[in-house]
Amino acid sequence: MEDGTIRFALALERTTRIKRGTVSLHAYAAAMADLTNEILAAAKLRASDIDGWIGTSTESRDQAEEARLTSLLGLVAPPDRCLALPHPGHHLAHACAAFYTSGLDEAVALVMDSYGSKVNGGRERETAFTFRAGAKPETLYRVIRDSDRVAGFARDGHVWTPPDLSGVGEIYRVVTLALGFREAGTTYDDAGKTMGLASYGKRLSSDNLFYELAADGQLRFDRAADSLVNLGVAVRDGSELRLVPRPPRAPFEQFHFDLAAQLQEEFEEAVLHVTRHVLALSGSRSLVLSGGSFLNSILNTRILRETEIDRLFVFPAATDDGNAPGAALYAYHELAGWPVEVAPALRHVYLGPPRVTGVDLAAVAQQWGLEFRKHPGSGEIAASAAAAIARGEIIGWFQDRAEFGPRALGARSILCHPGIPGMKDRLNARVKFREKFRPFAGAVLAERADKWFDMPAAESPFMLMVCPAIEEQRGLVSEIVHVDGTCRLQTVAEDVPGPFRALIEAFEAETGLPLVLNTSFNLRGMPIVERPEEAMDCLYGSRLDRLFIGDIEVFPPDLTRLRPERVHAVKDSVGLPAARDLKAKTILPEWQRLLDLADGTRTMRDIAGELGEDVDELVDLTLDLRRHGVVRWAGVSQATPPEFPWPQYTPDSTAD
Repeated sequence: MEDGTIRFALALERTTRIKRGTVSLHAYAAAMADLTNEILAAAKLRASDIDGWIGTSTESRDQAEEARLTSLLGLVAPPDRCLALPHPGHHLAHACAAFYTSGLDEAVALVMDSYGSKVNGGRERETAFTFRAGAKPETLYRVIRDSDRVAGFARDGHVWTPPDLSGVGEIYRVVTLALGFREAGTTYDDAGKTMGLASYGKRLSSDNLFYELAADGQLRFDRAADSLVNLGVAVRDGSELRLVPRPPRAPFEQFHFDLAAQLQEEFEEAVLHVTRHVLALSGSRSLVLSGGSFLNSILNTRILRETEIDRLFVFPAATDDGNAPGAALYAYHELAGWPVEVAPALRHVYLGPPRVTGVDLAAVAQQWGLEFRKHPGSGEIAASAAAAIARGEIIGWFQDRAEFGPRALGARSILCHPGIPGMKDRLNARVKFREKFRPFAGAVLAERADKWFDMPAAESPFMLMVCPAIEEQRGLVSEIVHVDGTCRLQTVAEDVPGPFRALIEAFEAETGLPLVLNTSFNLRGMPIVERPEEAMDCLYGSRLDRLFIGDIEVFPPDLTRLRPERVHAVKDSVGLPAARDLKAKTILPEWQRLLDLADGTRTMRDIAGELGEDVDELVDLTLDLRRHGVVRWAGVSQATPPEFPWPQYTPDSTAD
């Protein structure tokens, strides 16, 4: 941060290539140090150039531990330059991230997430602060959970939770886990899937099952555990609840849709209840939001429409990644004694290190054995990309500095036509490898948005609102309209840097549509691509039709001529493709039959001929196996994640 403005920011998952940055505990300090060095190098700074260092964590128990965080994170910072948030700091960092980037002179900051800092044996649950430029933030409303336990943890192959569930975010997390939505190998919940699934269902009960609204903005959760048990998604086991989630790959039943709908509707009403209370306490009509609960874009739209506010700002990196800039903003405004003034509102989040500037992209493409075409400027690359989308192609779009936060906003995006029927299903199945029910967002020219969508505000630059599509326009953009007639929306203004807006303008000139389908540039279970080689890898790992990166256009390989090579034996088939009906009669699942022939010498065409199968179907299967790390393409480069040292003196060196 410089002069109160965020200059560079990056999430740990982008450098470790592990979703959510979940490296082993012994490697965490090293991973954080590597990440910090990436940021310093991008800013052309050395550690000695930094005036102040600050860290934040949910696990600090007191002020002394807050003060030690930079050393615990593996950051070599001079003690006299280390600063500390006042304990508890987690929700304060969330709030500072939202207020000090909002451009507002005063506001209420509301924070809701699964859990915050430890406080006297408990944890922060929901917190609100009042902010005014030039004054210290003051706590307006705070609820502390009685225990510092975390709900939803893995043990003995099961997911467990305590029965005394409490908190807006915690309940949403636990039901999400019960629906079977979690990151592979972790208990990180994938709450966005629950929000998308809810539109397909109706409430199971007119009575609330999880949240109860009480006086003074309070919430009660007395029925939550019993409801989980009665619904059959949890059982009591001693003093804990053992979740009984939907198994991987199991089909969705109406019950799952209805459970998601019940949760989503109760969740929205609970948050609105607390929001109205804190606004009444403060008398303010300006609201800023952060914490994972506010990535729920349906909720944000309801807050804007249904509360007495004039101004709303949601910090785009609302989850815990955003607490790093939040802590730094607090340090700048409240600890360092530097000039305090109202900073301009955050207009974009292209804050990652430069990945195109100074890089010989042609050489990278050649290293990957890929053909390419160089374009003379950003206008030409945007026009060529728009023409490809207009032809019905699905493209990767990679520009210099990545977005900070979980949304792809035109720097690391997969883009396609929003109105060609079947495009959404093709994208989910053959590029993203996602569940069929999941919707996609639209990126629209800001000045055209209200002609296509019922907008509660003039802009939605960070894709944090869901808006109904205007009925007479829905058929023209069917692939971004969800089953309930809405669309998660990004508005693209004239002042957004980079060529993304030029692409949409060129697409409008070709088709008359001022918007494109926009989703994150990653495959299921993987972080968004960060470096050019990871984007190239996606051409070998999916059915992307082509890649636009910097000023070059990269063409995909002929996947049918590649030679699959088995990497290792399959010890656990969970998550691998299920067997389908095949022409060749065998009791083995089709992926096992393919693996028997994947010796690195046969092409996909050869294998298809031996098995008597359709080559394109076998390619799709192989791509899925490659995504799981079971096979690779012989003789082809592969993006490899960084390695971290194994712990010393551990009897089992493979232990997590």
